[in-house]
Amino acid sequence: MDLKERAQALAPDLVAWRRHLHAHPELSFQENETSRYIQEHLRRFGIPFTLPAGTAVVGVVEGRRPGRTVAIRADIDALPIEEENTFPFRSTRPGVMHACGHDGHTAILLGVARLLAENPDFPGRVKLIFQHGEETPPGGAQALVAAGVLADVDHVLGLHLMSHIPTGKAAILTGPQMASADNFTARIVGQGGHGASPHEAVDSIVAAAAAVMNLQTVVSRRVDPLLPAVVTVGRFHAGTAANVIAPVAVLEGTIRALDEETRRLLHAEVRRVLEATAGAYGARAEVEIEGGYPPLVNHPHEAEVFRAACREALGPDWNHPSRPFMGGEDFAYYLRERPGAFLFLGCRNEAKGACWPHHHPRFTIDEDALPLGVEILMRAALRLLTAGTSG
Repeated sequence: MDLKERAQALAPDLVAWRRHLHAHPELSFQENETSRYIQEHLRRFGIPFTLPAGTAVVGVVEGRRPGRTVAIRADIDALPIEEENTFPFRSTRPGVMHACGHDGHTAILLGVARLLAENPDFPGRVKLIFQHGEETPPGGAQALVAAGVLADVDHVLGLHLMSHIPTGKAAILTGPQMASADNFTARIVGQGGHGASPHEAVDSIVAAAAAVMNLQTVVSRRVDPLLPAVVTVGRFHAGTAANVIAPVAVLEGTIRALDEETRRLLHAEVRRVLEATAGAYGARAEVEIEGGYPPLVNHPHEAEVFRAACREALGPDWNHPSRPFMGGEDFAYYLRERPGAFLFLGCRNEAKGACWPHHHPRFTIDEDALPLGVEILMRAALRLLTAGTSG
């Protein structure tokens, strides 16, 4: 069988693995059963593995000849979401759900592991990184990098199933593809008082409300309009009663950018606006900005290798028009260490109900995308391993 046939023949197992994982989701840094499930399958495939950090599992498949090392990463954690799907393999854990496709990513990498182990007739070796904690900063990638998982790696690959891209299509950009993802918290500190005597207090809610509005000018007036940027206030907490002026209001939000210069500018401007606005109302702002994942920037060579793999696996019309996505991904840390690329693979099929956005309680995937993911990763990895070799 050729590679396409081998990947398609795996479909029943891929579906079974994905459904087991979907029914037994675990939150970031708590993926103990998931880790054991992966270890069990790697043993079954005859693949040695290590446990370098947390619940992560890293397997290694050695080729029959010396050569480069390619790493492929899949994330394994789930989200704190109550699932609303009713299919038989829905989550068995209240309040926890695979609502972002990580169950599919893990199944795909298990499929790659099995095909590589069955036919190791390639130069070099492939590292299989089953990574914990992607959904929750600081993420698991940094710990794996610190543990030296990439020390001997020449190229690193990853993919993400995407519910806005139809099954059979894929998308990839050269350069920035996903944004940095930083969070901020601002305590707007005023002076409490009676709601009937506002002149005797400093109203933290009024100051915080003004700050929310003024933050909207950071992107519109301080950032080059040709550069993507996001400042969003997602939470606003204040007050205990209708007739009490709250002494403190707390704002929480996110800051996103596709390059480090814009990221630094946003941090400075968010802090300046919060502090200046609070001061204008007689309050003060205590601002903390928590650095999250950096921008995800694909390297040119590996992005082109992915494009070639997609053409072979999906056909000449594989490409789904794409632009940078302002979501964050800790795969970005790998791309800071080694050349590599991150592919978006379609899993949308409205006829099957696979049409809900990521992180939605009814999110699911078209499982026909699973063997396509296996084939694409196999083709990309083998292309990188065999480039410049003969025989």
